[in-house]
Amino acid sequence: MASMKNVVLLAGVLLSAPAVFAQRASLPATIISADRLRAIGDSLPPAASRTAQLARGSGYTYALTHRDSSGGIERHRDWTDVFVVESGSATMLTGGVNEGAQETTSGEWRGGTLRGATSAPIKVGDIVEVPAGTPHQMLLRSGERISYLAIKIATAAADRTP
Repeated sequence: MASMKNVVLLAGVLLSAPAVFAQRASLPATIISADRLRAIGDSLPPAASRTAQLARGSGYTYALTHRDSSGGIERHRDWTDVFVVESGSATMLTGGVNEGAQETTSGEWRGGTLRGATSAPIKVGDIVEVPAGTPHQMLLRSGERISYLAIKIATAAADRTP
């Protein structure tokens, strides 16, 4: 008889759950149109690398970045980077060992050299995921340009690359 009572109780909880969740309206999606992205990109001042922050939330941030020259070597302890290439091309160096880097802020390293990194070309439509803790660098040849969405996602300690 106790098991039947538990089944009835469980059924009551499950049947009332949709009503509990339905009482609270959720926020709508944020949509940034291609035209708006283009306008934001066109408004960025000339420079070797320029970024327009688009949004920030709990555990994530994303921005539009235009680059006319190579970036420096970076490594982020707490953030996974995801790049979505919108225009242009470049070469990504990822992985290997980052020697001689300086910790510029807590969990953020810059500079040094990369030993044993993997080199891969990236172009329009490509998505690049750089796990937290992985050194990386975007290289551009003379005259090369690239625009990309840079999405940073906070990474749980258990998911980080050593």
